[in-house]
Amino acid sequence: MPCVDDTRFMKLGSLKKFFHDELNHSHSRGEIDSLFFTIINFYLDLSKIDYLQCPNKEINQTQFQNIFNKVKLLIKNMPIQYVLGEVVHKNLKFYLNKNVLIPRPETGELCDWVISNTRKNSNILDIGTGSGFIAIILKKYISNATVEAWDISTKAIELAKKNAEINNINVDFKIVDIFKKNSVKAKFDVIVSNPPYVDIKEKIMIDSKVKDFEPHSAIFVESDDNMIFYKNIINKSKTLLKKNGFLYFESHSSRINILENMLKINNFKRIIIKEDLFGKKRMISAQI
Repeated sequence: MPCVDDTRFMKLGSLKKFFHDELNHSHSRGEIDSLFFTIINFYLDLSKIDYLQCPNKEINQTQFQNIFNKVKLLIKNMPIQYVLGEVVHKNLKFYLNKNVLIPRPETGELCDWVISNTRKNSNILDIGTGSGFIAIILKKYISNATVEAWDISTKAIELAKKNAEINNINVDFKIVDIFKKNSVKAKFDVIVSNPPYVDIKEKIMIDSKVKDFEPHSAIFVESDDNMIFYKNIINKSKTLLKKNGFLYFESHSSRINILENMLKINNFKRIIIKEDLFGKKRMISAQI
């Protein structure tokens, strides 16, 4: 791609300097470089190699204005995933907005674990689906799976349906409050959940990018019992799961042993705790 020399336009090198000038009070140099290359790849279809080979390439005023608007959001410390409005995982695109959590790497690891352990033709339930991340991935990569997904948020379900549609994936999304009595006829081979598990008292310790932008109802437990979601899901799973069915959770690493004991008390067997890529105990599975 040839370099263009036209003083009416901004050069990429100048755009990179602009990024550093605007963001150096809120981000480290390494973070700014990463954000810069992410933005030019997303909005200009230029890679880091393209930049290094041609830092004098020009962008027009319309392109700059669009990127400038995104930098204003980054200055406010908005997570890059919300700035872009989407993430891609396992060749699947997921639109994001303020009504759903940003999918974490460990949630992707949880999906991989479920996929590796689940036979074809399984009937799967995702509780607290949010953007539909877990449900859509499992439907895509488990042969002939039937997937149902619940969330209490109407807006989250609307976005999850959109994500399923753009990926040409068929998931049965339902608005369900798990704290109310639900009439469910189906029985499931697998139930998966990444429920809220951060105690509201721990809010002060949470990164501002999380607590200022992501939906609190999907993160924090405002009950005096910070394990209340797990207790409720475990209780419902005893009737929702088929005999020998599996239950999978993502969990706070500091409370996963409590969760293990809860599963034992409720007569689950074959309980396995799995570490994430950072060596933290974040996932657990059990069989009814």
